Amino acid sequence: MHNQRIQNQKFITQMILVALITALLATPCIPRAAASTARHSYIIQGLETERVIQLVRKYGGEVTSRLDIVNGAGALLDSQVIPALLQESEIRAVTLNGELKLNGNGEETGEGPGPKPATDYPDVVGADGVWSQRVTGAGVTVAVVDSGLGWHPGIFKNTNGKVRGRIVAWVDFVENRKAPLDPNGHGTHVAGIIANSQIGEDGEWNGVAPGVQLVGVRVAAEDGSATYERALQGIQWVVENQVRYNIRVLNFSMSAVVQSPYWADPINQALMTAWAQGVVVVTSAANNGPGALSIGVPGNNPYVITVGAFTDAYTPTDWSDDYIPAFSSGGPTHDGFVKPDLVAPGGHIVSTMMPSSYLAHQHPEARLNAAYFTMSGTSQATAVVSGIAALMISFDPTLTPDLVKHRLRASAIPQFNPDTHEAGYKVWQQGTGRAFAPLAVFANIGGNAANYGMDIHADLAGQVHYLGYSYRDEAGIYRLFGDNGTWAGGAGVWDGISQPDSSLWTDSGFWGDSGFWGDSGFWGDGGFWANSGFWGDSGFWGDSGFWGDSGFWGDSGFWGDSGFWGDSGFWGDGGFWGDAGSYTADGQYLDENSLWGDSGFWGDSGFWGDGGFWSDGGFWGDSGFWGDSGFWGDTLVWIESWINHE
Repeated sequence: MHNQRIQNQKFITQMILVALITALLATPCIPRAAASTARHSYIIQGLETERVIQLVRKYGGEVTSRLDIVNGAGALLDSQVIPALLQESEIRAVTLNGELKLNGNGEETGEGPGPKPATDYPDVVGADGVWSQRVTGAGVTVAVVDSGLGWHPGIFKNTNGKVRGRIVAWVDFVENRKAPLDPNGHGTHVAGIIANSQIGEDGEWNGVAPGVQLVGVRVAAEDGSATYERALQGIQWVVENQVRYNIRVLNFSMSAVVQSPYWADPINQALMTAWAQGVVVVTSAANNGPGALSIGVPGNNPYVITVGAFTDAYTPTDWSDDYIPAFSSGGPTHDGFVKPDLVAPGGHIVSTMMPSSYLAHQHPEARLNAAYFTMSGTSQATAVVSGIAALMISFDPTLTPDLVKHRLRASAIPQFNPDTHEAGYKVWQQGTGRAFAPLAVFANIGGNAANYGMDIHADLAGQVHYLGYSYRDEAGIYRLFGDNGTWAGGAGVWDGISQPDSSLWTDSGFWGDSGFWGDSGFWGDGGFWANSGFWGDSGFWGDSGFWGDSGFWGDSGFWGDSGFWGDSGFWGDGGFWGDAGSYTADGQYLDENSLWGDSGFWGDSGFWGDGGFWSDGGFWGDSGFWGDSGFWGDTLVWIESWINHE
C-alpha cells in the first residue's frame, strides 16, 4: 500500500509537469527552438538532499539553494529534462518556484493622529486584560518571515525603552543585507501589530504582545514579491535556529494559489516540519474571499493556525456592527478541511511603517503620520493572533503548538444568535469565532489538543495523508461531518489510491440563501454581540464584569454553573450540545433527536451507522469523495492555474 501511495504521488506530479511543459512548448509567441532551451526555476525534492543536488547537475541544472527542510534544492533547469528527471527513482517531486503574495493592502484614512496614535485591536481582542495580569509576551521570540523589519522605535525598543535584546536575530534571503531593513514596509507593519512597544494616545501599548523578542527573516523584495525558494530558505533558517533564539512563534502573513493537495506543497511541508519541532505557525487565510475554496497556501495546511479577518467597523467597543469583510478568504480547503481556524481584527489596522518604504509611497492616503500606516488584510489578522499566541506561551511556556491551536479555537467567540441558534457566518468563514486573548491565555480548557488523531510525522514521510470532513450536498451546499462533533471537524485517512470528488473544484459554489451570506445572518440588535449583550453596562466589561465577583471568573459568570460552560449554558444540558438540540456547522438547528440522539450523529442509523458515512456508497465509496471522476482524475483541474501562475 505504501509503495502504491508513493507511485500515486509521483504520478500526480508527473501529470502536472507534463501538462505544464506541453503548455510552455506550445506557446505561440515563443519559437519552439527557444522554448526547448528555456530554463525555469524549480524546487526539486527527493529521498535525500545530496542525491537531489547530484541529479540536478547530472541533467545540466544549476543548484540555487540547498533546502534540507524538504529534502531538496532550488534549481534552474531546462523544462525539457523534467520528465526524465522525474523518472529517477530517488526524485519525489518537481515544483515550479511559484510566487507568494503578501496579504495586506493600504487603506485610506481621514484621521490625523499625533505622533504615537492609539491602536484599537489590542482592546478588541482583550489583550489589555491580559497585560493587567502582567503578561506581555516576555520570554517568547516571534519570527516574522516577511519583507523585513524597519527602524521603528516601537519595534527596536522593548517595553523598558531599551534596544538591547529586542531584535535577537536577522537574516536576509533577498539581498543578504547584514542589518535589518524593510524597503517594502509590510513586514514592519506586521511586526508592529505583534510587538509594538510604544505607548499610544490612550496610554496603552500599541502592539498585542509588546514584551516579545523578535527575529526578522526577510524573504520578500521591495515590491513585495516573494518566491517559494526564498520562503523555504527562511522557514528552514527558523527551524535551524529555533533553540538558539527561543523561537516559539512563526508569523507567515503571505499566501500562494493552491496547486496541489496540502501534503504535496513544499511550503506546507516546511511549515509542518516547523510545527512538528515545536514552533507555533500562524498564517493568513489569504485575501481572495469571500468565495468558497479561496483559502491559499499555506492556509490550507490542516496542522497550522489559519486566520481570517473581521473588522470592528471603527467602533471597537461595539461588537454589534462587526463583520467579516469580503476580502477574507473562505473554506473549505480543496482537501475538505475547515478553514480558517478563527478570525481576528484585520480591517483599518494602524501599525508601524517607515515613510521611505515602498507601500508608504504607493499608498500615501494610508499614512497617518511619518511612522504609522493603515492597512487591511488577513496578514494583519494573522499578526494579531501571533501576538495572542505569544501571550499564551509567555503565561504557560509548556504549551505545545497543538495546545496553542486548541486553546485559541476553543476560546474563540462564535458569531451566532443563542435565541435562534442561527449563525451570522458559517464555520468555513469564521472558523470557531473571533479570537479573544483573556480566554485563550487564562481559561481552564480541557479536551484533546488540536490535530488529534493526525500523525504529522507519518504525513511528512508520505506514509499517510488526510482529508477534512467538509462535503457538498446534492443542493450544492457545503456541510460538515465531524468525527468528534466539533466545528473543527476531523480528518479521514486517504488510502493513497482513491480520488476525491471534483465537486470541490467546481464553480457552482454554495452562496445560496442557506449559504455563507444567506438570509439567516444576525448582525442586528438581537445577536450575541448586540448592544445589550457582551459590551453592555452589565456585560463583559461592565460594572460587574470581567474580573468582578459575579463576573467572568465568578460563580455566576462565564465559567459559573449558569454561565457559558455551566449546566444551562453553551455546553450545558439545554445548550449548544445539550439534549434540547444543537447547532450544526451548516447553520441548521437540530432537535432533541438530532446530533447526539439515538438516531442522530452517533446513532445506529447516523454518521457511523450501517447506512452512514463509511458505507460502500459513502465518503470512501467508489462514488464518494475520492471517486473515479474526482479530484485526482484525468482532468487535474489545478494544472491551468499552475500554468497561469508561472
